[in-house]
Amino acid sequence: MTQEVVSTKISDAKGAADDLVRQLHASPDSYNAVIFMAAIKYDFSALSVAIKEKFPNSEVIGASTAGEIDLNGFQNDSVVLTTMSDSRTKVKGVLVENGSKYPVGNKADIEKALAAAGISCGDPNSHRSAFAITFINGVFNAEETVLSNFYSIIQNDKFALAGGTAGFTGSEAKTFVSYNGRTTQDGAAFLFVKTPCRFDIRQEDIFNPTGKTIYVTRSDTINRTIYTLNGQSAKSVYARQLGVSESEAEGMTFENPFGRHINGSIHIAALAGFAGDGSCSLFARVVPNSTLEMMHIGDPEAKCDETCKGIKQAIPNPKFALLMTCITRTMAFDRMRIAGNIIRKYQQTFPTFCGFSCYGEQIGRVHCNQTLVSVVIGE
Repeated sequence: MTQEVVSTKISDAKGAADDLVRQLHASPDSYNAVIFMAAIKYDFSALSVAIKEKFPNSEVIGASTAGEIDLNGFQNDSVVLTTMSDSRTKVKGVLVENGSKYPVGNKADIEKALAAAGISCGDPNSHRSAFAITFINGVFNAEETVLSNFYSIIQNDKFALAGGTAGFTGSEAKTFVSYNGRTTQDGAAFLFVKTPCRFDIRQEDIFNPTGKTIYVTRSDTINRTIYTLNGQSAKSVYARQLGVSESEAEGMTFENPFGRHINGSIHIAALAGFAGDGSCSLFARVVPNSTLEMMHIGDPEAKCDETCKGIKQAIPNPKFALLMTCITRTMAFDRMRIAGNIIRKYQQTFPTFCGFSCYGEQIGRVHCNQTLVSVVIGE
């Protein structure tokens, strides 16, 4: 397995694609897969077409970002492109359109793509040699729907999936994903990978449970809103748990998210903010009649050390690394002045790597926030 990572800040689509290809060492027709991550300032549709034209024999997926990651650190206003090369590995992509409205309408396309990658639906052992990388549009709150649909098709809950929600910057809520030059604002791009190489997919959570639990008494699952906790205003209960005023609580949401108990593990649901009626909007679904754990931020650098050590134990000789990290983490690392330290830890772990700041992360069936999801492939 071989990975190359290149980047550009040339603003027009054709010029950016030309610059990216110029920096690659191998011929454009030699790569199994190409993955690109682009700032929202780009004409994403034009960029997707321009990049696909450069790699006609490769499977190409892309996502808009809230920031890009390469060997030089956390970036903005750029395009980062990475390649995957291995003669023993099979890859196939697929574009899911109208993901929030008609997710089942893409069932046949997903099945066809899985088969083209040599992955059999219903095979209880498919997870041993295959996995999925997924970029899902934000804005439409469709991550859970897309994941549920996929696992109903693959029929193997052990099948590994690593994903990031496409991001954006600025005041206009818009995100893009693409496959082989086709772009959508409501769906997902999948890349299925079947390989004899060792691979490791994991999630890093920098938050710790506080032991304080609260009960969801009224929520809107689809719109990701909590109205009442413990039978009272969500905002008042949240502030009381933190021991602060309601106005103070509004500025403490990043450091103190909710933890959901799912399949024996705690997964983060980030708070997007509070409304005038005391309700709380979220970046992930929380169902009524469930118990939430109050979480508090720990030591991000120590957790990064733990993650990197775990990856090196699983993949002693990493050859490919893709990192999808929540934009709130990127912003927090900058505020804490530890962003450079985090990048140096990645530099010491991987020969090269890339990724992007996203609006949510997917690990298997679960969509969550404020975490890192990594895909690492070895020899």
